Amino acid sequence: MTNEKDIHELQQMEIGAAGEDQLTEREKELLRLERELNAKLDQALLENPDKIPKAVWFIIPNEFGERFTFYGIKNLLQQYFKTAVGLNAIDAKVQTHAFTMMAYFFPLLGAAVSDSWLGKYHTIVYLSIVYLIGTVLLAVFSINGLIAQFGGYPVWTAMVPLTLIALGTGGIKPCVSSHGGDQYLPHQTKGLDWFFAMFYIAINTGALLAQYITPAIKEKVVCFGSMCYFGAFVIPAILFGFALGVFIFGFRYYRVVPALGEFLPWKAVKCTIVAARRYSSATPEERARRGSWLNFAEESVGPLFVDEVRLFGKVCLMIIPIIFFWMIYDQQSTEWQEQYEKMNKNWGSLELTTEQSAIFNTIFILIFVPLCAKVIYPFLERRGIRFYLLRRMAVGFFLVIVSFAISGGLQYVVESKFDGTYNDKHTKVETCPNCVHGAWQLPQWALLSLGEAMISPTGLQFTYTQVGRQMKSTSSSFWLLCVSFGNLVVTAVEEGLKDTSLQGPPKYFFYCAIGIVANGVFCLLAKNYTYKEDRDAQLAKTDKKQEAQ
Repeated sequence: MTNEKDIHELQQMEIGAAGEDQLTEREKELLRLERELNAKLDQALLENPDKIPKAVWFIIPNEFGERFTFYGIKNLLQQYFKTAVGLNAIDAKVQTHAFTMMAYFFPLLGAAVSDSWLGKYHTIVYLSIVYLIGTVLLAVFSINGLIAQFGGYPVWTAMVPLTLIALGTGGIKPCVSSHGGDQYLPHQTKGLDWFFAMFYIAINTGALLAQYITPAIKEKVVCFGSMCYFGAFVIPAILFGFALGVFIFGFRYYRVVPALGEFLPWKAVKCTIVAARRYSSATPEERARRGSWLNFAEESVGPLFVDEVRLFGKVCLMIIPIIFFWMIYDQQSTEWQEQYEKMNKNWGSLELTTEQSAIFNTIFILIFVPLCAKVIYPFLERRGIRFYLLRRMAVGFFLVIVSFAISGGLQYVVESKFDGTYNDKHTKVETCPNCVHGAWQLPQWALLSLGEAMISPTGLQFTYTQVGRQMKSTSSSFWLLCVSFGNLVVTAVEEGLKDTSLQGPPKYFFYCAIGIVANGVFCLLAKNYTYKEDRDAQLAKTDKKQEAQ
């Protein structure tokens, strides 16, 4: 049998080296509340630590449904902007990346609201409703003749619903992964590894089905006298509504980490400003006694929060170069689609449309994620090679750069062999008798997917485990913000190069050069990074030595 003392000791593990005696009164009150709210669930987890928490079976299906919705819509956007709205390829690419940029910017808002006021569960529910409204509006506005004729839809008919979708998906994204992590106690590290691997598989299973189903509906069904974007958008809306219902039904099984009740981003900024002011006016003796400059804010926000801000700052610095990973990676839904559009799409009796070409990424991911987690990483560890989080991410970044370089080389061949004919509006290739076969994209998809398998789930785990308990959602949101900034870089580069000669393969290699520099910076930062668990172990060892003396 376990008791409250066991749970108390495990919470001490999560607090870390600082200890409960260094908490503020508000933090102590929240800790006591968390123990009371989760007493029964925590006892069950302690008695059977290898058992998967019931809550996980409501969180993972919800993530599956949400990702089906997101990718079912996102993979159609490049062609939707070209065919239904009537934009050219470059402007369509800019609008598509603008949506992605918003979708990964709004995690900042979701994390702030979650950690500061509503808590993860209620933030997920409320913003999911906003998300659902956006998907319904996108489907309705895509009806031919409702607002305008197909091929001449106003841009706002796409961007207003997409902004709501971006707010919803972005707002819930950091909360769902960290809410799942909250279902495990600090000592359940293997269970947490399993959860993040399964979480990522749920993401890609949803994406796999969406990438096949929604383009097929759009291509093979006619509704309202045009391609059936309405059907392709309304199916994800229905599934997402069902997934939200599943998530709400699991409420009684969730471990709850209460919100702090104050605006965490402002508290972190306040901590930094106060510390900088006091440090600048301190004497050399005071600076030496305090150690780190951030410690000057301890009287204002408490020693524990100062430590959390320090850890959060280190994580943010570490992931800045990852912006340029996403800059390259997210062009699979635009640049690689445009490349595939000029290729032979017939795979025997099956024709894979341009929007469906990303299905290779998802298939490879479903192979590589468990392969890495269950085979490659344990194999290296058994041989004494610590292929831990940042090393995985550096290797994954390099593989994605190589994949984009390969696609640049392939583009030379695709352009030289292209003899296809376009439709009247020059938005879709109708015949392509001697074009390069789409199978030549498989090597670049394989490398991109292996790189993603090493960097994306690892990044989620890194930003969750390397910060304190109060900043977990905020930290996850900054990981997602890298995606937003990566897409912002793409839109800026595309606008800057629109009327220049740097197009086609040279542009691919330009992006690769940026990625090589960024990965080099990442490797230098990783070399000097100290993991939280290593730091806590070292501090605990130092404390024992001092007690012995």
